[in-house]
Amino acid sequence: MPLRITLGDLLHDSARKFADKPFLTIAETGLTLSYGEFETLTNRFAHGLSKYVCDNLSYVAILAENGVEYLAASYALKKVNAVEVSINCAMRGAPLARMINQTEAQVLITDSAHLEAFQQIRDDIQHLRALIVIDGVDEARELFPELQISHFNDVLSDRDEHIVSTAKDTDTATILFTSGTTGVSKGCLLSHRYAVRTAENMIDPFRLTQDDCSYSPYPLSHIGPAYYDVLPMMIVGGRVVLRERFSLSNFWPELKKYGVTWFMMLGSVQQLLWANPPCSEETEHKVTRCWGTPAPVPKKDFDARFKLHLVPGGGYGSTDAGWVVVPQWDHPGGIVLPHFDIAIVDERGDPLPPNTPGELMVRPLEPGVMSDGYFGMPERTLESRRNLWFHTGDVGRLDEDGRFYFMHRISERIRVRGEMVSAYEVEEGALTHPSIADCAVIGVPGEMGEEDIKLFVVKKPETELSVDDLQRHCAECMAKFMVPKHVTFLDNMPLTSTGKPEKGKLAQM
Repeated sequence: MPLRITLGDLLHDSARKFADKPFLTIAETGLTLSYGEFETLTNRFAHGLSKYVCDNLSYVAILAENGVEYLAASYALKKVNAVEVSINCAMRGAPLARMINQTEAQVLITDSAHLEAFQQIRDDIQHLRALIVIDGVDEARELFPELQISHFNDVLSDRDEHIVSTAKDTDTATILFTSGTTGVSKGCLLSHRYAVRTAENMIDPFRLTQDDCSYSPYPLSHIGPAYYDVLPMMIVGGRVVLRERFSLSNFWPELKKYGVTWFMMLGSVQQLLWANPPCSEETEHKVTRCWGTPAPVPKKDFDARFKLHLVPGGGYGSTDAGWVVVPQWDHPGGIVLPHFDIAIVDERGDPLPPNTPGELMVRPLEPGVMSDGYFGMPERTLESRRNLWFHTGDVGRLDEDGRFYFMHRISERIRVRGEMVSAYEVEEGALTHPSIADCAVIGVPGEMGEEDIKLFVVKKPETELSVDDLQRHCAECMAKFMVPKHVTFLDNMPLTSTGKPEKGKLAQM
């Protein structure tokens, strides 16, 4: 029977069932907390948050590196019925300011690594009144004397009993930003049920049990680490090894050291593992299976070298649509979950026959299992949900048995090292350079099986601008993964009849 529970109550139930069992290990330090210890920390932070959040709905932003404090803060917010505004820790410049301002968040939980990025946009932040810093409290007080500054540990209360949330499981738990299909990043409204269903439906396809240990070296501001890695382990009583960021040199040694039994990976990570010179640790581990998409390395070769089972591609999910299609253990086609209906359609929206590629459309058969829209963007929400269907902007096909196969995207999202980048936001940042008259961004094939960002630029008359200068400028006003790898200067930008850059022609170049 599917669970109907809020995330705070789910943590409490797991902490009672698995109190003394190890739950969370930090890879860099080996620090390990049991289920009981983690919930006690979460409860103490939740009680301390009461003076920061309203009795009714509050929005609290988190901009921080992976760690015990990040995860505890995330679940503490669920206990006090405050919505977590989850911000990619690589964000900078205008997109970062927009994400904080959009929900009018008055509290930001952050760390010293992000104080500089926050300082750059401080004048653009409209509603923030308090910072809770995991470290760097003295620096924060010096930089932001107008804000209430508190150290994470100072927020902790002496009270550690569980707080029963007043929320329903269909209420919003998290706002997680996605590039969507066009324009600025959109804040997807994700319910407690969305998170729980996503995690529940990871368990059977990947045969997860309380004896398993998951390895998660990706940012908790992404749906994958938060709902595919951590939450399924919490449900079954398994362990999680959390790392601040992916490290190729530490990957296999840490899997061996901590007894990891399964992991998820990006397509680029699979390529990196494959290209790395063989080492003894890559076969001296307890990993029995892994999963990643896209998968640029043949499954049989990957399995043979690393002595594990790579679950075939098969699955499909997005922050907007939810976890819609789950992979099969030994078949490349995915199975549509029972609380979703999908269709493959042509340009007119008419259904296509089996094995014919077309746009994937999705609709939920249960409330709360799909994003409830985009925060503060009713027009964009309606635009993406035409004729009772969510239009994914992705292309796939169904075979005669109803199994789904993902093929490619038709939208303007660019997948760079696992990040979904909005072309609009890269263009927005590049255009702040005083020498640029016009620019356009497209995705081009990358070396690691995903995409690289290519920027086409028209300079203003009588100005000088080098590729290095432009890339340095971009690095100052946007996330590192958004910085264009390739830059081409044009005399004139090819335009459509409506005056927009003709990206099809740019792609032909």
